Formats: sequence, C-alpha cells, structure tokens
Amino acid sequence: MNLIRVAAIASAIALLAGVASAKACEGKNVLFEDQFTELAPTWDADPNDAKLDNGKLVVSVKPDWLIAVANTFQVYDDIDFCVDVTPTKDTSDAANSEGGVVFWFLDYSNFYTFEIDGQGEASVWRKQRGKWLKQVPWMKAPGLKSGTDATNTLRVVTVGNQATFYANGQKFQSLKGTPPEVQQIGILVGSPKKSGAGFSFSNLKVTEPEKSG
Repeated sequence: MNLIRVAAIASAIALLAGVASAKACEGKNVLFEDQFTELAPTWDADPNDAKLDNGKLVVSVKPDWLIAVANTFQVYDDIDFCVDVTPTKDTSDAANSEGGVVFWFLDYSNFYTFEIDGQGEASVWRKQRGKWLKQVPWMKAPGLKSGTDATNTLRVVTVGNQATFYANGQKFQSLKGTPPEVQQIGILVGSPKKSGAGFSFSNLKVTEPEKSG
C-alpha cells in the first residue's frame, strides 16, 4: 500500500511539472515559435558564434564578451515570451557567465534584457543609446536552478510599459519601462573576463499575452 501511495504521489508531481512546463507561455495566440530544427535566417547571428545542436541554438562567446542576437521574423506589440536556457558543458565559470532574453528591442543600441547566471541569480538591464543601465540588480530568483547543467525556463510578459519576469513559473520581478512603439525579441550571452561562455536555447515561443495578466 505504501509503495502504491508513493508511486501515486510521484506521478502527480510529474504531472504537475509537465503542466507547469507546458504553461510557460500562457497566451493562446502563438505569434512566433522556434524548435531549432534549422537555423532560420531571421536570427541575426554570426555563424562563428551560433550553431544548432539537437534542437537547441547554442551561442558561444570569447572571454570578457557579450552578444545579443535579435530575431527579425516580425515586430510585436505586447508579448508573452518564453525559452529554455542552459549553460553549455564547456562553460567552466558558469557562476560568472550570463544568458538570457532580449525584449523591447529597437536596435542594438536600445533594448532590455532579462538575464540569469549559474548561481541562481537573475537581473534586468536596459541598453539605451549604447549605455548599459541596471534596472533590477543581480539577486536570488525564486525557482531558479543553479549549476553548469541546469535548464531554466525564462519568461517575460510585456503589457504596455509593464514587464514581468518569471523563472520556471515563479515570479521574479516586474518593472515599468520605456518600450519602443513596436518591439523585436532576441537572446543574449555574456562571459567572464578570464574564460569564454556558452548557453543553449530551446523551446522558444512568443504568444499574445492575456491583457488581464
């Protein structure tokens, strides 16, 4: 009887985990998605920095470097944007490496980012006229997994000038910003001073958010 009960509990936990993953982006109207079966030309990526690997887009950078890669498929108004982010195995200093998503993108001098590192912390930044401006400082994020092999689902919901951030379904922070008239989305990878870094991105989706949320 006890074994049956344990099995039932384990099944329920697995089911709930599956539901949480499936609901990463909650909008019903899908605006864009990419399972990375091929590298779409709408990714503004240098082939030396980005490659495909078994359904993932892997972006690698040299030491003390940061790159953002925009997607030019279309422009959006409000979005519910989610993607799975994982440090690559050759990222020796994951704690000081950063990977994340780009939103409210106007051009490469003007956009916002939601970033995570390998020690369970997250932050939000704005690049305005080429200058980096801290919006939310690095801090522990509820639900964020740490480690060199941890996969985290990042989600950004923008409605008007409000952006809300989630890690693995748990709310991190929200803020009011200055969005462009229409936005594009993208991804971002940064490395520490003494070693290169890489992150893989998978299950990327953009939906139209529920206005009530």
